[in-house]
Amino acid sequence: MANENFTDNKCPSCGATLAYDPSTGGLVCSFCGSNVKINTIPAAPGLGYWLQDLQNGTGSHLLKTTNKQIVCGTCGGQFSADQSAISGLCPFCGSNSITVSNCESGILEPTGVIPFKIGKDEAQEIFKNWLSARRLAPMDLTKNTEITNLVGVYIPYWVFDCDTYTPYKGKFGKYYGSGDDRYIKWHKADSVCKMPVKDLTLLASSRLEKDSFWKGVSKFDINFTKRYDPNLLAGFWSESYTIDAPTAWQTAMGTIYERIKNQILKQEDANTSDRLDMKPEATNIRAKYILAPIWITSFNYHDQIYQVLINGQTGYIDGIWPKSYKKFFMTFGLIAGGIVATRILYMLFVQLIQFLQNLGH
Repeated sequence: MANENFTDNKCPSCGATLAYDPSTGGLVCSFCGSNVKINTIPAAPGLGYWLQDLQNGTGSHLLKTTNKQIVCGTCGGQFSADQSAISGLCPFCGSNSITVSNCESGILEPTGVIPFKIGKDEAQEIFKNWLSARRLAPMDLTKNTEITNLVGVYIPYWVFDCDTYTPYKGKFGKYYGSGDDRYIKWHKADSVCKMPVKDLTLLASSRLEKDSFWKGVSKFDINFTKRYDPNLLAGFWSESYTIDAPTAWQTAMGTIYERIKNQILKQEDANTSDRLDMKPEATNIRAKYILAPIWITSFNYHDQIYQVLINGQTGYIDGIWPKSYKKFFMTFGLIAGGIVATRILYMLFVQLIQFLQNLGH
């Protein structure tokens, strides 16, 4: 349901801007410290847009907001943020080449939000611990590293639910035995596979979907999704989706096809198949537009910028960092030396055993 009445997020005590606080689950004033409770509602399991409506352009709700639209001229990122979240730098690439304008209409309202659970202070501590644990990093990394930015961003995802009905026929085989005695026992089948698909999640950003760097931090517990409430976004950036649901569904179909194939093998108690003919059909397709939390930070080491991502729900961290070739070769040398030393000790031990055996004779 679209938001007809906007929340201005003003502190009732001093009038300053409020922001969402992950530690309390409410709004906090950064000026006077006042806290304001908010009532969030869990997202209903069946909530979402019918894919057919999105394909036809009917039955959907457009987002109505007073937020600002931010576009980065360097990386092409498109974001929405309230005034309290806007800084002079793009949260993704750190560029100051950003333009700010009134948010344009035409984008769908999110069906749910996974709120930030990891606060900014905790995210900074996670980052520091992660950085200090980089064993192959230069010795002076932590000493000469400066965090240039730490920004909370809601990333867009499409989450699909559907029912599948798949008539199939083919040959199915199961392995028996092992080694040279291994063989396959085949059987034919002509049947139907019924399989529901739930919470199939895909990135809705064309800039990020092909970046393997994002895969590790993009694992969220969908069960904690809240119904869309702009209060949850207060003080944070949120990236607008650039891949619409029908386009994302085309990608999802490939994943669903593989899941159905695996389910058929399981249903036939088989390890492999031959000449498998599948005719999958998907019905009751729901597309949930979810915003999920990521902390984005970067650090400067010897005039080079390195980006690090922290999952705002789980705290999982991944990123790039400078490597020390000196440390690498030292570590490699120690491992190689240990292997050689072990080999020498083993040979000496064998010779000792042989010597003792000869003494016995």
